[in-house]
Amino acid sequence: MSGAAGPAAGERRLQPNDKAGPVRFGILGCGGIGRWHARNVRALPGLELAAMADPDPGARDRGRDLGVPIHPSAEDLLARPDVEVVCVCTPPAHHASLIEAAARAGKHVLVEKPLALDLADADRAIAACRRSAVHLGVAHQQRARSGTRALARLAHDGALGRLVLGAVTHAWHKTQERMDRDAWRGDAAAGGGVLLDEAVHGLDLLTWFLGEPVWVQGATRTSVLRIQAEDTAVATIGFESGALATLAAGSAVNAARDDIAVEILGTRGMFRIEVRDYDDAEIVRLDLAQAEGARARPLAPEQVEAVVRAERGSWRGGPVSPIWRAAARLAGPGRGVRPFRSPLAYLRRQADRKAQREQGEPQGHAALLAAMAAAARGRGAPLVTGEDARPSLAIVDGLRRSAAAGGARVELTRAEPA
Repeated sequence: MSGAAGPAAGERRLQPNDKAGPVRFGILGCGGIGRWHARNVRALPGLELAAMADPDPGARDRGRDLGVPIHPSAEDLLARPDVEVVCVCTPPAHHASLIEAAARAGKHVLVEKPLALDLADADRAIAACRRSAVHLGVAHQQRARSGTRALARLAHDGALGRLVLGAVTHAWHKTQERMDRDAWRGDAAAGGGVLLDEAVHGLDLLTWFLGEPVWVQGATRTSVLRIQAEDTAVATIGFESGALATLAAGSAVNAARDDIAVEILGTRGMFRIEVRDYDDAEIVRLDLAQAEGARARPLAPEQVEAVVRAERGSWRGGPVSPIWRAAARLAGPGRGVRPFRSPLAYLRRQADRKAQREQGEPQGHAALLAAMAAAARGRGAPLVTGEDARPSLAIVDGLRRSAAAGGARVELTRAEPA
């Protein structure tokens, strides 16, 4: 999205923007994720929340405490000349059309995952932002964490040797009551289902580490939940590099905590990360060999910490503040030990975030928003661009087509060159 390759015919070129003052954000959607974006914008230096919008009067009422104008339509917000960056925080069915509308209005866009409902919508949204010379970022916040950045660097720099195998497991418990309350989450046509609503998190990390997927085959089922989408999915994925990977995902399974686990294995080592209870990724295993052909050995915790510290992350030891250290001891060891909504799990998350703030490592969404603000002023690009997010959506799109065809292998469509 930087325009370095040069614009195609009919496209405008991204221009440096040295406008003074804070970068002003508008947020489409006053639900939980929209308010989370709003709180992060308000907490970051150099960013300012200008307005929000939502057609639902109840949602608008819930957003009043943020103290900014709340419009009843996206059109009203996009017409504001003071808004430079728009966060799209609506159900996925509206993502592509709102990205296109924001691009036509000359606004940079940060859209919540998934980028779009399907690959055709995604390609249309990406093309609209290219034509209007605006940045398109996608909120895959796990890429912003120091641990995942460190592992991506190891994978891309060859420290694991040739990457051969990957695996993603995704187990999030969704009750029928939750699905009935948030009806879109159980409707594939609205962006629901375990693949698009949930497993796209792990698939995004998988494609970040392994590169471009070229084929997929698998199966989906609606096993337990009464929804119009899949609640269980398995897949095998082939990559341009020759690596293979598997996905096993379910939202009808039941465990004490919700987890995403990603493993990447190469000829010189491997790693495993876990995202527990929707929270930040944690490295739970990192094995490296001294040379090609030698047997890999597990790194000690302090060695893993040194790898993470190279990416400006050194908060794993817990908070420095005596009060928050006591809170962390009360909460007990490790995230994901207890169910997400329990008081002690909440206290653990707050202690971890205090440690992150002390070490200068922003929360994932905050990092994404700060990068969007910098991109809007001509300093860099979004942390995760529309092009970056496309491969995980291609896997979801292909897997659903494979399942509909009885598990046949589906070749994936590559993106058009910029």
